[in-house]
Amino acid sequence: MYILRSLYLLWLIPRSWIDAVLVRKKPFAQRYACMKKWSERLLSHYRVTLDVQFQEQLPKDLPILFVCNHQSEFDMLLQMAVLDLPFTFISKKENEKVPYVAAWSKTLEVILFDREDRGSAIRMLREAARRLKAKDNLLIFPEGTRSKGGVMHPMQAGSMQPAFMAKACIVPIVLKNSYDYMDVMKHKGTFHIHILKPLYYEDYKPLKAEGVTVQLQEEMQRVLDEA
Repeated sequence: MYILRSLYLLWLIPRSWIDAVLVRKKPFAQRYACMKKWSERLLSHYRVTLDVQFQEQLPKDLPILFVCNHQSEFDMLLQMAVLDLPFTFISKKENEKVPYVAAWSKTLEVILFDREDRGSAIRMLREAARRLKAKDNLLIFPEGTRSKGGVMHPMQAGSMQPAFMAKACIVPIVLKNSYDYMDVMKHKGTFHIHILKPLYYEDYKPLKAEGVTVQLQEEMQRVLDEA
């Protein structure tokens, strides 16, 4: 059955790509809702469940920088299936070369940057701050690379700068087992996602970027270490 479900993706993916093009001129909230629908449809297709734990309700009147650990290429689908608040991603420029991902990146106005180019990174930070000031929500993977397991790579303090520049709310997200997504889907398992307590500008301002990074890394790793 797993093989048959995987073959079914040969139909699902082109349909999703067409939708990405058809909704491109619609308001962002509608574009996001369309991609969220496809994310949920894929998870439902494999009959997996989502164990989502919120520590606090998310603010709806403040721009949010979601800060998430990065375990696999499947992470983006999980996050969109879980979060009702429209948001887009900050991601590596290499994703432009992946046809399906590139189509949705353009539709969702993903901020792409070259990790090896300092100028590109600076432009990314400025654009991220501009989007947050415009009350858009963003999600970033501050490790810079995937941590395929329960131990995070060091988070980069510079990734917090857009939140400081826009006085945005920071919300940590912890994915506990998305690195094992193929096994979870094969056995109709459960993905575990923890949405941690929001951190507001007034609270993190004195910590500066380095202090915020240390605090977030400790909190997120603590959740990963829980049985």
